[in-house]
Amino acid sequence: MNRHELVDVGTVRLSRLLVREGKLFGRSVDAPPLVDAATDAEATVDDVAVAGRHEVAVDTPVGSFEAAYMPWQWLGPDYPTVVYHHGSGERPFDFGRFGSNSFRGLFVATDDDLPVNVVAVRAPFHGGSAAEYVRAMGDLSSFVGMVAASTALFEAITQRAQERTDRPVVLAGTSLGGFAANLHRACFDTADRYVPLLAGAAFGDLFVHSAYRHLVADAALGQPSALRERLDFGTAFRDVAADDCSPLLARHDRIVEYDRQRPSYAGMTLTVIDKGHVTGALASDALRTHVLNALPS
Repeated sequence: MNRHELVDVGTVRLSRLLVREGKLFGRSVDAPPLVDAATDAEATVDDVAVAGRHEVAVDTPVGSFEAAYMPWQWLGPDYPTVVYHHGSGERPFDFGRFGSNSFRGLFVATDDDLPVNVVAVRAPFHGGSAAEYVRAMGDLSSFVGMVAASTALFEAITQRAQERTDRPVVLAGTSLGGFAANLHRACFDTADRYVPLLAGAAFGDLFVHSAYRHLVADAALGQPSALRERLDFGTAFRDVAADDCSPLLARHDRIVEYDRQRPSYAGMTLTVIDKGHVTGALASDALRTHVLNALPS
């Protein structure tokens, strides 16, 4: 293994020590397919140009989930809009000097003037403690509901943004957020461009094949077909004919594995960076450049 892969594996091993017995999906893998849950989820948002943190209750087939969004920069209707979703376990609204999250790295901690409207999305279970998040993920239905809620919030924000501007609305995200962006494309495809970073459409593969499987409970690992049937959405994603996706993967990623996720993007222009999952997520300049270069003219 090279250093990028070692960082991924080491990060998962450290996380395994922290979760101890609270492994993923240990209580139940009973859940509807992710595509069905996202399609039937509903969210309502107010004006996306109003600054501040906006809490949103999202109704899904597996219950109501609390998500949030924050318009971070609104330059006006003459600019494109990027709606960004963070990775798993991040606290996306922590903009402090010592805060560490992908939204801060891409959009806040830069001296560059970004010629875009920017709205940050926070997934359910990402406003509290890490322990609360781990406890919730004992049920696959909570994970499905979380991703479905993020996808529905993406859709609600997209609609509001398109009411405010004729310029492109772009959905982007890293890891978990990239999967949510791809799921939105598979279920709604109403945005003008999708920019998934370190993500694909074979979502179940993370939990049954990649290094991330070490965080999954044995009872769930014993049902790999059930996890794939509920979480993968490659068929629905590939059925979208629009040329509206600009994906980025990391060649040495041991979590969102390059060889496993690449088939999701058959026929698309795929950008590949020589990083792993963790080192790729930390490559803020490269990710920001990719997002900005993907904006439709």
